[in-house]
Amino acid sequence: MRRLARYWEAFWQKDDLKTSPAITALEEALWAGRSARVHIILVGRPQISVLGAAAHELFVTVILARCTVETWQRLAPIAGPAPKQRRSPQGRVHVVQQCDAHETQAIWMTDADVVNWLTDPEDHES
Repeated sequence: MRRLARYWEAFWQKDDLKTSPAITALEEALWAGRSARVHIILVGRPQISVLGAAAHELFVTVILARCTVETWQRLAPIAGPAPKQRRSPQGRVHVVQQCDAHETQAIWMTDADVVNWLTDPEDHES
């Protein structure tokens, strides 16, 4: 998002919109998401400077894996203090929803595994 904003600033013309249309579209999708039953998945961290603080709050579920205390405080402050780091965090994530955080097991899949699972969920061989 930050790169997109910088790109837009670099190539922005006088008659262009001040904000990138892609950023505007994401904001509109976030605002309509719950009412339209649209699920937005953002991998990375939402840039408050790009999206604005209000749009940042529209992410209902935050999933954090191997994050620093600083990242936890920025993205999940309502869930309390950051949990202590484990020696072997692989496969474990924290799901934060409505002021509550719980640790859960994550399924690690390659891109090919995901495509196969989405296109043929009955295929139990892969």
